[in-house]
Amino acid sequence: MGPVVLSLPISTSSEHLEALASVSNFGRTDMGYPGQGPWTYCILPETSLDEKIIDMSGAKSYSFGVDAASLQPCLSYAFRSQDRYFTEEWDLPSGRWIFNLVLDGHLNHDTVDYIVQKLPKVIEDALRALTLKKLYIEPGYISEMLRSSIQQLDDNLTSQVLNLSPENMSGKVRTSADDTPSKFPDAELIAQSLGGATLVLSLTDLRGNLWIANLGDCRAVLGQRQSRRWSGSQITSVHDLNNPEELLRVTQEHPGEANVVKDNRVIGFLEPTRGVFIFYPGINITLILTIQALGDTWLKIPASYASRMYKNVKQPWISPKQFEDYALRILTPPYVSNIPDVHHLTPQTPYFLLLGSDGLMSTARYNGMNATQVLEHWVDILGSAIDSKTETNVNAALCLLRDILGGDDVDMVSRNLTVEMDERWVDDITLLIQTVRMG
Repeated sequence: MGPVVLSLPISTSSEHLEALASVSNFGRTDMGYPGQGPWTYCILPETSLDEKIIDMSGAKSYSFGVDAASLQPCLSYAFRSQDRYFTEEWDLPSGRWIFNLVLDGHLNHDTVDYIVQKLPKVIEDALRALTLKKLYIEPGYISEMLRSSIQQLDDNLTSQVLNLSPENMSGKVRTSADDTPSKFPDAELIAQSLGGATLVLSLTDLRGNLWIANLGDCRAVLGQRQSRRWSGSQITSVHDLNNPEELLRVTQEHPGEANVVKDNRVIGFLEPTRGVFIFYPGINITLILTIQALGDTWLKIPASYASRMYKNVKQPWISPKQFEDYALRILTPPYVSNIPDVHHLTPQTPYFLLLGSDGLMSTARYNGMNATQVLEHWVDILGSAIDSKTETNVNAALCLLRDILGGDDVDMVSRNLTVEMDERWVDDITLLIQTVRMG
């Protein structure tokens, strides 16, 4: 049988133009990493950008004055967002309270999911118990309640892990064929305690009180309107080894330990002091960036215990041999603090509060700007959005997210949303913005 010959019609001029048009809205980029890529991305029309961001971030406005958005544009399941947020209005005997929480998880999803499910309820129950005793509560009691609620949740998680094998508190390792993760009575608990999360939260009442608590590298920015002009300040500090106070705290808590700070990381592993993965495209480096966090239990318990409980748990971020090496450096745990900073404020003018994960700074949008310039820019963006809310239905979180992705630079926004990379090219970005108008 002879070969089969197919006859294909010659394309017309109009078909050629249609083919060219189908690829004309695509570009290629190295995403700021010279010599890598290039990767393809879709150039989106300006008219559809906001709709695309809303669809990908789930941007939402709540009736009690909070706007929210959370984005991880990488579509790979392995790199889905580890950020979580929670916002809710509570009607208590003392009146209406608004609670906001942003969490930035690391290492896995189990820990951050556990915290977002448990912490809001813990705080609401504690606040309700206080307000049942008296309608007016001294602000200091609320501050201490927030601090203790966060610590107790983490301490309870650690206690549950230690209770799996109480005899190991002596530091002696029991060697047994049963000492494998699959034999542990609660594999879910092991996963929940292995990962970690940083957080920032806020609580407001009808008397004008504002409480902010943070642990790690999430941030809170307060913007206030005075004489028709907005000004702002960052309320929280970042808990990592670039913070001189945190570096001093860590070294003083572990005197004489050669490896307590190694390569600008706690025990050579953890760069932050009170937890985030940053993935560098095309580079096989993963850094954890906080030394204050909830979870990360293996850095809070004796080395022999941590090694037995966790070293054989399969994780993409560390091999069993590496885990064993790091565990040997655990001499005087804990190395990660669960003690949050708590701030009490009483703003006297209309204000907005921005709570965000550290991904707010993970794009190239603010290259060349210092921290003060970025803060002032955010305040201008959010102030304008909030002022326009009296006339239009504007989501302030969406406005700031658009700016973080590139602002008016359609090409940059398109790249950040659609570049076809296998690993994530920006960190998870989560924003909660509460507006309090007063009067």
